[in-house]
Amino acid sequence: MSSLLFLLLFLALLGHVFLWAGFLNRTHAIALPRWAAAVTKLITLAALAAIPGIYLAGYVRTGPRILNPPASLSDFRLGQIYLVVCWAALAATAVRWLRRRVLDRPPHVLRRHSRKTLELEPATRGEEHHFLASMPGNEILQLDVTERAVDLPRMPAALDGLSIVHLSDLHFTGRIGKAYFQEVVRMSNDFGPDLIAITGDLVDFDECIDWMPDTLGRLSARHGVYFILGNHDLLVDTRRLRGVLSDCGLIDLGGRWIEIALRGERVLLAGNELPWIAPAADLGAAPSPPPDGPLRILLAHTPDQFAWARANEIDLMLAGHTHGGQIRFPVLGPLLSPSLSGVTYASGFFYATPTAMQVSRGVSGLFPLRVNCPPEMIRLVLHAVRPPVRRLQYQ
Repeated sequence: MSSLLFLLLFLALLGHVFLWAGFLNRTHAIALPRWAAAVTKLITLAALAAIPGIYLAGYVRTGPRILNPPASLSDFRLGQIYLVVCWAALAATAVRWLRRRVLDRPPHVLRRHSRKTLELEPATRGEEHHFLASMPGNEILQLDVTERAVDLPRMPAALDGLSIVHLSDLHFTGRIGKAYFQEVVRMSNDFGPDLIAITGDLVDFDECIDWMPDTLGRLSARHGVYFILGNHDLLVDTRRLRGVLSDCGLIDLGGRWIEIALRGERVLLAGNELPWIAPAADLGAAPSPPPDGPLRILLAHTPDQFAWARANEIDLMLAGHTHGGQIRFPVLGPLLSPSLSGVTYASGFFYATPTAMQVSRGVSGLFPLRVNCPPEMIRLVLHAVRPPVRRLQYQ
């Protein structure tokens, strides 16, 4: 096999992987029935393995004729068309990757960012964890404590310094012991936040609902602990889950909005569990947005609701769902991220007028494996944008 032929086939193989990863990302971003989601996953795995095998068998049988240029467009065969599609998928992925790496800059509203990685395994000694948790390189028992200071252009000066702890995607399954989550709760409380926001995917098995009083039920914030549910919460009795959380003192924002008073100012808190649980909060009947109305904060499970947030004049949106990709490759970054935008919003901080959006990598996961992508809890400190100082001009 010539070097050029090998390079072309290798590039096609990369494009093949990106193509099917993109298919899986987008099909798992919509509200498919469980059986349909399982079928799409099986189709993806089968295609990833079978299609290269078919090409390899054809090469062994006939040689590299599939790469011979056709005499006309009508001479294109299905195999050649698929190669072109794979190269196009690779090119599109490369363009998006270069744009993120070269052109994208931290949003101008992000004043400060820091991150500290903690090893929580000593705090969970004696707990039963899934055997994968002890696999070398698995970061599932680590925790990134991320702190961000953010300028919100429409935030009242009286709210300057408002702090929020953001938790998402805890995935109580029993595969990671309860002590891990109790340690996350302790650390959250130690921040002494004004608000705590939990953005879905709390529980995967009904028996883990009983963990709530000893875990999330111990969360404490000056002005309340608020939650919404995510797609994995549909695997359990959601009515019971909401009831237990409410009995523990947490406030359910699923599909509704409320208005609270903070430091003499009004703040609107809303919930959006779409596309899995309808409806989203109806903000048509809500007070007008700033500067005349209250600051607007949204809890949404998926970053795919960013457009909804912007259309509804949200100032700050908190989301999760994507887990940061859960496995991040060196240089390339994440490959899998269940979002209509692929890996664009896999994790991090984003801004598009008038909405700042934070996407958490989540506290845990259904599958207890994390590589180069540790779990995350986030502390936000919000600041009012101060007008520039005007200096008097003397003549």
